[in-house]
Amino acid sequence: MQVPNGLTWSMRKIWANREVFVDSGDIGQFITHGKYSIQKMYLHLRQNATAVSWKRIICNSKASPKATFIVWLALQNRLATKERLLKWNMQIDGGCVSCQTQVETLEHLFFECAFSKRVWSSVLSKIGVDRTIQTWQGEVDWAAKKSRGTKPRDKICNMAFVETVYNIWLQRNSKVFKNSIDSVDVISSRIVFLIACRCDDQMRKCLV
Repeated sequence: MQVPNGLTWSMRKIWANREVFVDSGDIGQFITHGKYSIQKMYLHLRQNATAVSWKRIICNSKASPKATFIVWLALQNRLATKERLLKWNMQIDGGCVSCQTQVETLEHLFFECAFSKRVWSSVLSKIGVDRTIQTWQGEVDWAAKKSRGTKPRDKICNMAFVETVYNIWLQRNSKVFKNSIDSVDVISSRIVFLIACRCDDQMRKCLV
């Protein structure tokens, strides 16, 4: 059905989606104890969508909203890396601004690049984690495993991953637009400080 003229933008969006509800069948299936259940409608519309392994990195993170959003984009390979910009036919230098050795892909930026690898290694060291840094997918898998944990240390590791990815992206942008980049120690110390600020008391004890 055509959207009537004169409606506000919000009403136009609601009207445009009315067919979704019409096609959903009997409205009674979404009623629980006499009340409409948003959850039932959501599950009906969602159907059998494949669950991603990294969802708890986002949903269980105590990191800042900005950091969480950037990581959400990164996990879907939606960050505007130079590789993607080149695919959009933008006339730019595609090299990594931090190491100038390879094309800036998502995988290179996190954490094949020597600079970003040192940042992540420094953060891990500061929070008491001793491990070998792997590829982007390997680090995502590690963070996803930690995000499912309930121990304070697991929560800190998840926060550290999210805040580190975000801060590396910020430093990348600072280098691109301002030709300025902080030292590894300054960046990693800032990340640990941000983690400490958003920790509860139990988690903060793991940082001491």
